[in-house]
Amino acid sequence: MRAGDNGGVTGESIRMTSTFNRTMAIVLWVAAAFAVVLAIWTGEITLAWVYPGAALLALFSWSALWRPYVEVGDAGIRVQNVTHRVDIPWEALVHVATRRALTLHTANGQYTAWSAPAPGFMSAAMASRREANREARASGAAPGHGDLIGTDSGNAALVIRESWRTRLDAGQIEIGVADDTPVLRHWNVTWVAVEVALAVAMLWAIIATA
Repeated sequence: MRAGDNGGVTGESIRMTSTFNRTMAIVLWVAAAFAVVLAIWTGEITLAWVYPGAALLALFSWSALWRPYVEVGDAGIRVQNVTHRVDIPWEALVHVATRRALTLHTANGQYTAWSAPAPGFMSAAMASRREANREARASGAAPGHGDLIGTDSGNAALVIRESWRTRLDAGQIEIGVADDTPVLRHWNVTWVAVEVALAVAMLWAIIATA
């Protein structure tokens, strides 16, 4: 997972993205570009579907692999997923889990981070266990494979847990108001609509040139 300082939920924040997902996005962008070049070079009308198809692949790679992130700031946690963004204030957070992916539990629901999946067997085996004590302190229990430092879910969970604990100890988070603290969800309607339109255009091109 890649982390960097960015403006987001607050002025000072830590943004974390998946290195693997972003690498896959680059691979798919190259594949889309190659498909367009091949379609242009052959000049076959039956390959007209490649143009909207490549645009769809490129946009999907950006929205599903490159853009998703988890951002931690003074006001709370922002989770950017494929179709929506969620802003979770610290006061609303009640539990951080990593069984299948980073999942933030609130009094009124739970929110999973697309950019922070739990590791597979090989990734868990390769993850560093030298900092197991730090993981255990942050999680308040024996760390599971999804908590391991060096994995997408583990890195994000550690940052969130330690930031949460620091703010609690400093008295910066009001306690006992989780039920009354709203969590805001923002849908990415525009990008979803564009992807649907490209999918329709690709299908139309396939049918029209068959």
